Amino acid sequence: MVCIIAFLVVLVLSAVSAKYRRLLGTAWGCAWRRVTLRPCDTTFREDVKNSMLAPLAVRAPRLVRPASIAIEVIAALMVVSLVVSLYLLGRSGLNLFVYGTCDKQDTQACALAAEACSIGGAPDFWQSIGEGNVVGAFGDEFSSLGETIAAVPSRMKAWDAADYVSPDATYLGGYREGLPVALEVLDPGCRFCAELFRNIEASGFAETHNLAYLAYPITSSLGSKFPNSPLVASYLAAVQAYEAAHGEGGDAGRMTGDWYILEQLFTGTDSGGVGWQEWMNGADAAGARAQLQQWLVDAGYSAEAVDEIDALSGSDDVAAALTRTRATVEDEIRTVSIPTLIAGGGLHAGVRDADTLARLG
Repeated sequence: MVCIIAFLVVLVLSAVSAKYRRLLGTAWGCAWRRVTLRPCDTTFREDVKNSMLAPLAVRAPRLVRPASIAIEVIAALMVVSLVVSLYLLGRSGLNLFVYGTCDKQDTQACALAAEACSIGGAPDFWQSIGEGNVVGAFGDEFSSLGETIAAVPSRMKAWDAADYVSPDATYLGGYREGLPVALEVLDPGCRFCAELFRNIEASGFAETHNLAYLAYPITSSLGSKFPNSPLVASYLAAVQAYEAAHGEGGDAGRMTGDWYILEQLFTGTDSGGVGWQEWMNGADAAGARAQLQQWLVDAGYSAEAVDEIDALSGSDDVAAALTRTRATVEDEIRTVSIPTLIAGGGLHAGVRDADTLARLG
């Protein structure tokens, strides 16, 4: 290991001083043989160690052997540290290219990532190590890396949002012939989804695109990240099913009940000035359901229609629709960041500002 570290040191020194360049070939020859698990056939390794141990040999000869062992151990640790650092750098760069964040588990831990809520995935490596699950930690790590590598080709293709829109999809402002389709993956409880929604309105993006959405409540082994997101998602899916059954979802210029709910969640406030999204994330289930029903009334639905939508929200059909949505997000789109927008032939993870949205074709 000493010769590998020495080669790296000589490589750096030779870049700034010509006198070290004559050692570079010798250092590389020794390092390469060590990397390929062969013994070093030069005296370079011993020369390096002897030059480091010579002062100690004069002053304390008995410490030469322990010091020699210590040098080997330190060199080995430095090599391992270098290899791990290069691996983490490569993995982070690959994740950034594929997912728009260098940390799949926590998008906000990556300074280069756009603002987003993390979907997460396999348990954190060090968390698994701390729990004593060493085999599982490495298994999850390499499985995650394999998933990232497998997703690389999909990130290089031209994305068509229409390929991922659900059969009962509604569009903000109704569907208009001739406009491109855009699709947002959102969690009703994620504050970054609210921020993107406001940017969409400010940019006029919904006037130049047929904008649809997939409601994806973020979940983990501990349950939903935002407690009422599954309830809201079931109501959104129920409204879509109701609109599809009554043939009203495609009327241009009409805001369907699901979009009205999202409008209130992402831009509205209650009588006390608290944002509806913040209120919804802290409400009990009964209060959240009552508020969703009130929004449907405010959107122009009759009492009978509201009752029908409420019944649909707990139906097997809506549960199946939400399961299909989850499969689309996890298996086809493969995003780890919410919100994610498919538009302009690309996949855009996290919040995009109004100027960026206005430039998307």
